[in-house]
Amino acid sequence: MSKKAFSIYLLVCLVVFLLLSSTSCKDEVLEIEEKNTYSWQKFMNEEEYGQLEIGMSYMEVVRVAGGAGKEVAPNVFEWNDELLFTRGYRITFEKGQLNEKEVVTKKGNSNR
Repeated sequence: MSKKAFSIYLLVCLVVFLLLSSTSCKDEVLEIEEKNTYSWQKFMNEEEYGQLEIGMSYMEVVRVAGGAGKEVAPNVFEWNDELLFTRGYRITFEKGQLNEKEVVTKKGNSNR
């Protein structure tokens, strides 16, 4: 096999691997969310937030929360609170690992 053919073969293998990796991640998130008894359990609660540790991967956080977060900025994900509509949990990842976590106050549409 020539060098060029071998390089093309490696490139094709890499592309296939990347496609399968991204698909399996989405499948795993769906599988985690489907295990919840109620749909709101895909959100996060205070106890789950307390279990999060610096250095965790996104998928580890998803497993703790029971669902995927919403990406609100590059590498920043937010989970709504399971009970309170006015609170959320914002998690920042750096190089694929949890770098910062914070509780955020959400404002509603009410003018009261």
